[in-house]
Amino acid sequence: MNRRTLIRGITSLAVAVPANAGAAVPNLIDVNLVSATRSRWNGRECLAVELTDDEQQGRLNGSRSPNAPTFAIVGRDFSDGAIEVGAELNGKGGEDARGFAGLSFHISDDFQIHETVYLRMTNGRLNAPLPPAPRIDRAIQYVAHPDFHFPVSREKFPGRYEKGADIAAGRWFRLRLEIEGPRLRALVDGAEALVVDDLHYPRRRGLVGLFVDDGTRGFFGELKISS
Repeated sequence: MNRRTLIRGITSLAVAVPANAGAAVPNLIDVNLVSATRSRWNGRECLAVELTDDEQQGRLNGSRSPNAPTFAIVGRDFSDGAIEVGAELNGKGGEDARGFAGLSFHISDDFQIHETVYLRMTNGRLNAPLPPAPRIDRAIQYVAHPDFHFPVSREKFPGRYEKGADIAAGRWFRLRLEIEGPRLRALVDGAEALVVDDLHYPRRRGLVGLFVDDGTRGFFGELKISS
């Protein structure tokens, strides 16, 4: 499925799947610089998302921006919601790839504006052996495109937009984002993991997407988005 392909018949602004509905697979609307396929991972039906071969190769040779918007679009409007997310390294990324899988929201129609919270699975506190500092304190991160990615936040606000989290590679976790105006609360398996009080695009209505980055294959299931 290329970037301009649109699946016919998907017109709703929100998708809701009850928590007890089993391993529901998100409805795919569009993709940007990623491939997305139905898959089965760790016992659940899901949507597998990773960078296209061209995008991944461009990250490695430096011909593509490391912060390009890379996600599969699964909703047209978003206020708050929850999504089940897992990830693994696919072996295609750079040596420092730690796994990136999460949720993008407030996405503009041209994909050039978005806010994203993602998990870095191999930085989590449930890995054995434990990741060393400072990685262990960088397991969940907030970024805003185009000009507020983690190199900027680390320089200006160290530790404010990234925290440690009880996650690990190779497992399912529930990432829930609760958004109200300028405030975002991110929970991992029901435990608060990150709070952001100054979202870059508060109250903006936009697309919602499943986010992955360098060297990651993300698995997404049991989608629930509510407006």
